[in-house]
Amino acid sequence: MSESKSKIAVVTGVSEGLGRSISYELLKSGFKVIGISSNKNKILKVEKNFIKFKDKFKCHCADVRNYNDLKVIAEQIQAPDLLVLNAGIYKPIETDKANIEIYKLHIDVNFLGVLNSYFAFLKKMILQKKGTILIMSSIAGWIGLPKAGAYGPTKSALKSFAQSARYDLEKYNIKVKVCSPGFVKTKATEINSFYMPGLMEPEEAAKIILKNINSSKFEISFPLIFSCLMKLLSIIPDRWSYLLIKKIVM
Repeated sequence: MSESKSKIAVVTGVSEGLGRSISYELLKSGFKVIGISSNKNKILKVEKNFIKFKDKFKCHCADVRNYNDLKVIAEQIQAPDLLVLNAGIYKPIETDKANIEIYKLHIDVNFLGVLNSYFAFLKKMILQKKGTILIMSSIAGWIGLPKAGAYGPTKSALKSFAQSARYDLEKYNIKVKVCSPGFVKTKATEINSFYMPGLMEPEEAAKIILKNINSSKFEISFPLIFSCLMKLLSIIPDRWSYLLIKKIVM
């Protein structure tokens, strides 16, 4: 990214994984980063890791499920130039076992939590009449995958929401983008027992995201070969995609 010394970014889910790596790359490029995390202990750790950036990084403790807490943070800061809606969870689930609470948790964090964050910070961005909103979805939102019965639908919903939001925000000069990465090495993916094609480090993923943040692309997806394969699987006849996915990951 180009040098952006005066710009402000808000990043949810900042304390680990992609959120932490994206924040680090933004800080290196000159952004001031306002991080949000629900875990106080992890906040202390990330603040220690980012200590060299001094006053350019500030982290707030808030759960994205709590809209009022997010509004309070939004009122305390300037309008963000970049809003990265990254906070989310992933728990593999078998759909032959009834555990409705896991589904509710994914909806509350991955979908409603993103909407809470979006609306909390949107008001000032509209008044500023500029900015970019990046919504973190997933390739798992393109097609149903094994063990992703709770996770995948929330990511599909995020892409659909982002597609709708860009029509309404265009008149305010606010760009809406969605990021659909493949497998990124985080604590979430560590619990997977199956083969994960194209697995990459979060630092590498963050660099790809920020390299494309100012592009004309609506959707940022990577790694290239895996994303092309998954896109193909999402459009070919279902019988074929079912058999291929079953062979690859089961």
